[in-house]
Amino acid sequence: MRPILCILILSLSIPHAAAQSAVLIGLHLEASDDDSEIHPLAYRTFLITFRDGKAQLAADLPDLIVPRRDGFWQVGSLHKGPACCGGYQEFVYAAPVRSVPHAAGEYHPENPDWNCSETHQATIEFVNPDFVSVSYFTEPACSLQVDLQHATYKLDDLNKELDITAILGPGAWKAAKKAHARAIVADDRSECPVISKPDSTRWGIERSSRLPRSHAKPWVLLSDYTTPHVCGGGNTYEIDFPIAESLTGPTYHASDLMQLLQSKMAKDNSILPGEAVLTPAGDFLVDLDALTVYGIKQQALEAKPALSVLVPSSPDSGFNIVMVQWALGKHVREWEAELQSLQKTHLPEPVVATGSPQ
Repeated sequence: MRPILCILILSLSIPHAAAQSAVLIGLHLEASDDDSEIHPLAYRTFLITFRDGKAQLAADLPDLIVPRRDGFWQVGSLHKGPACCGGYQEFVYAAPVRSVPHAAGEYHPENPDWNCSETHQATIEFVNPDFVSVSYFTEPACSLQVDLQHATYKLDDLNKELDITAILGPGAWKAAKKAHARAIVADDRSECPVISKPDSTRWGIERSSRLPRSHAKPWVLLSDYTTPHVCGGGNTYEIDFPIAESLTGPTYHASDLMQLLQSKMAKDNSILPGEAVLTPAGDFLVDLDALTVYGIKQQALEAKPALSVLVPSSPDSGFNIVMVQWALGKHVREWEAELQSLQKTHLPEPVVATGSPQ
């Protein structure tokens, strides 16, 4: 399958894309709890095809199914322990589909001599064919101190955090240090005697809707700082630096998209610039916030959706977009056939090494 995906990458640069296309959308399903049941975090992948003037949900799979040069990979997070409320640990894994994924890290069972245990939450925020960004929330056992951290890895090496300079250049590291200083002042933490210093390996990419910022750009660059609990703890902040489309994926017909979103119908549907994309042929708009597809006729959105994807989640829970990947032309059939085959297959369960209680 190596030659197929290489050809796909080259085809994305063609100005006039074929009318037949498909989008692979990866979701992080957010946790929700009520009085009767707890729902742990999960991930899901949808393949939507566009051909002959129709939009169709062609595949629906658990986990994140990511297209790579050597075929599709399965990416997710292994959850060990209670579903929520502390005492659980999560570990990210990535492996070729149909092979057993080995999660990065070691699970430490609860110490029977303690009445509390460590919480280590790992949330996948962004994934593309080469990299994955993860946000961590860690609370040591019997402690009020919490640590927030972002890290980005190569999919085939989840044990080594990537340096921001190596991936985005020295300008990104300079912007990260400036953002670190601004965040500490803005959060009124500058008088705290212990503040973590900027770290070039603590960075990640997230969907802009995850932050209380403008939705004008779909993806943002983030980092974190930490302080002791008595100083109010740490926080996550945005780094003002552009992310190349070579990382996040191409944006088609950007000027046409803005015109559509200024129309009365788009305003009525509350579609925001960062949460919508146009197909390569410009014949459909995908509202990523609602997973709804609208046809485009005479440079306007049609009144009724062409497709609405029902996300299988618990009541009152939401989702976050972590992946948007496109296929064009004949590669649509190839993705469709492979993912529909995977949809009928029970993929191997991930495993994690077990460590001694600490």
